[in-house]
Amino acid sequence: MASIDWARYALSATWVLVLMGGLLWWLRRRKSALFPKLDTRRIQVLEVCPLGLKHKMMLVQADQQMVLVSVNPQGLQTLHAWPADASAHLPPTVSQGVNHAV
Repeated sequence: MASIDWARYALSATWVLVLMGGLLWWLRRRKSALFPKLDTRRIQVLEVCPLGLKHKMMLVQADQQMVLVSVNPQGLQTLHAWPADASAHLPPTVSQGVNHAV
């Protein structure tokens, strides 16, 4: 009966696991390039503006609707909603997200 070289077996198994992990990492990075339709989401958070430690304002796009939302520990509150195509008619400083110090 042939003896088993445990060191060679462990090294080979480790090498196979490292290669599989590298392939999984590469596939995750390339998922959007290989499968572009899988990465399209109907709800997107476009911008987040922190107002304090527990308060923030978020600009969210859901399908063809833009929503400005206030988030705090008690919940969410819709501040304003408008069609997404209307954002193209906003002034450049608003649609490009330029912040001016007050």
